[in-house]
Amino acid sequence: MNRNISSVCALAVAAMCLSLLVSAADLPKSGKYSGHYGWTFTGQVQKLGPDRVVYAGMVPGVMFNNEGKGFLHKARVDCTLFNDVNKGHASANGTCVVTDADGDQVFVEWKCAGAMPTCPGTESFVGGTGKYKGISGEQTFQGNFIGDTGAGWSDWSGEYKLP
Repeated sequence: MNRNISSVCALAVAAMCLSLLVSAADLPKSGKYSGHYGWTFTGQVQKLGPDRVVYAGMVPGVMFNNEGKGFLHKARVDCTLFNDVNKGHASANGTCVVTDADGDQVFVEWKCAGAMPTCPGTESFVGGTGKYKGISGEQTFQGNFIGDTGAGWSDWSGEYKLP
């Protein structure tokens, strides 16, 4: 019986290793994608009078590729946020670390500006680890805030290129 359990465990480990190799090999060297991630804000809020609020913190969440598979699908997203909202107009920027199921990461810089509760902007891939090492690319996005709940979502759309 122990031999059967050992065989099953060995097959499971082999299958997992093969699936990791396939996922890295299946990533095209360049492409277009669109996705979205829901997030919740954690951090500090500072009121600077009746018409201005500054937010500094993190907006972690999970990215879903709109195709339901592929580039960055079901990846964890951890973004820093600095948002200065003055008279209902947001001016925000930050960075993100996007971590896929294999533990490989993509590094992002972003900025946006717009009338609350939205903040349209641009992002750049500025590097990565593992299969994303050397990644570059530009995309547009829109941050969407859900009132004063500290939650929202972002829609991303763009292109990436690997060396």
